[in-house]
Amino acid sequence: MCADLNPCELMLRSLRGATLRQLKQPAQGVWEFDFERAGLNLTCPWRIVQDGSIILAASDHAQKFGLPAPVDVFEKTLEHLGAELVQSVEIDAETSDLYISFSGGKRIDAFNDSSGYEGWNYRDREGVMLVAMGGGQLAIWDCRRSKQAD
Repeated sequence: MCADLNPCELMLRSLRGATLRQLKQPAQGVWEFDFERAGLNLTCPWRIVQDGSIILAASDHAQKFGLPAPVDVFEKTLEHLGAELVQSVEIDAETSDLYISFSGGKRIDAFNDSSGYEGWNYRDREGVMLVAMGGGQLAIWDCRRSKQAD
């Protein structure tokens, strides 16, 4: 872990201007967000917010809510975010809750909700990895630094 690294800036190196290409669920409660140059794995509750309202959440998947068909979170997430560009990243210093803001005033909130389990992890294709650990701590690896030192 590297305490001198700014985690938001590390993530923005590969996320700024990127779009969400795909959302998968390889296992119950595990959500994989595929961006152009990075991946985000969420095992905690998440939602999409726009204009002060929750417009979609992981827990909405397969719920009917009186609609003609159950909510397909995969389809709806790409509908809401697929054409939007990542603009900023914020990570709460106490809890490691994650906020990724997109163009169009939309935002993904990931709520790190365990004192023991990892809430999310991020990895880019250059060797940066962040893990929101149980209890709210954040672990950071930047393998690019070790490659530069060689």
